[in-house]
Amino acid sequence: MIIDQHVESELHQLLIEDPRIAEQGIRVVRTEDGVGLVGEVESAERRDLICQVVNEAFPDLPVHCNIGLTRVNEPQDVEEL
Repeated sequence: MIIDQHVESELHQLLIEDPRIAEQGIRVVRTEDGVGLVGEVESAERRDLICQVVNEAFPDLPVHCNIGLTRVNEPQDVEEL
């Protein structure tokens, strides 16, 4: 599959408009043999779902899922109001 601006545009549209993911924080980056999905999400389940949806929509496109997980820690101090 040839990766051009049209394919990139379709991928961006899928990421934003698919109701299962509706993700605006993921970037699509061209690689030597396909595309990479780059960004951060809050859970491994969400990352896996995003990659699954993209692979279903573009089965002939090599997709490298480079989506990281947002690190969330509990606050160290108590906030006083």
